Amino acid sequence: MKSFRLIILALALGLGSVVHQGCSTPPSERVTVYQTLQVLGGTAKASMDASTQLLKQGSITVPQWQKIAAFYDTKWQPAYGLAVASARSDLSTVASPDLMALAAELSALVSQLTTH
Repeated sequence: MKSFRLIILALALGLGSVVHQGCSTPPSERVTVYQTLQVLGGTAKASMDASTQLLKQGSITVPQWQKIAAFYDTKWQPAYGLAVASARSDLSTVASPDLMALAAELSALVSQLTTH
């Protein structure tokens, strides 16, 4: 149970740091990090898989899991599907900031529900 919480927290922190990276760093020291559709798709799937495991372990409730699943099904999947279609299924395409924000929101939702 604790290992799943650490995975979720790592996903949330890792994605969050990528989204906000470089904001206060001088231009000469900035490192550009590209989040591809493949990376974000894997992150979202890992978040969903982890929440399913937490449900099976009894660490989260069915309503909590349903909240995560609803976000994944109604917000993440349509946006991700559109992005993949727009990229002509080239998963190495850099993801849009909006898609990165959705992935971060999904990870944060899972993390928030598992820390209570």
